[in-house]
Amino acid sequence: MFFREIIRNSFVLVGYSAAGKWSGDIVYPIPELWAKSQKFISKGNIDEIVGVCLPPRSDHYFYTCGIEMQSVDFHKIEKGLTLHTFPKQKYVVFKHVGPSKEIPNTYGELWMVFDKEGYTIKEGMPEIEIVKADMFGKEETNEYEMEIWIPVE
Repeated sequence: MFFREIIRNSFVLVGYSAAGKWSGDIVYPIPELWAKSQKFISKGNIDEIVGVCLPPRSDHYFYTCGIEMQSVDFHKIEKGLTLHTFPKQKYVVFKHVGPSKEIPNTYGELWMVFDKEGYTIKEGMPEIEIVKADMFGKEETNEYEMEIWIPVE
């Protein structure tokens, strides 16, 4: 599986957030958060939707799905949205191609590569998922693409 290393500058994310978990009674809010975030696209000038998961590779997590801003812009923050700022960080970036239902398989493959390459997750930093706006509506097709960014030491 191909990947690349990138230093990402600090960024601000505004979006919808919820806690989730994979163990016990599964709580999986991510599809609902992505659906809510589609309304950002309808307001125009949005190139991509960004999902952030804290902590990465965890059965219990806090997920935010929204848009990146260059700086805090309070007039764009509507009721129910959360705002997060993240510092500059090094990431390894993988790409998922194919229906969204296959994303868990991509994660399984990328974690094997991640471990084999000897990477260590940078504690306290977010895992990031980036989807271009033109991918909405293509989630169940073979054309669907997204990037998965894993923070590293």
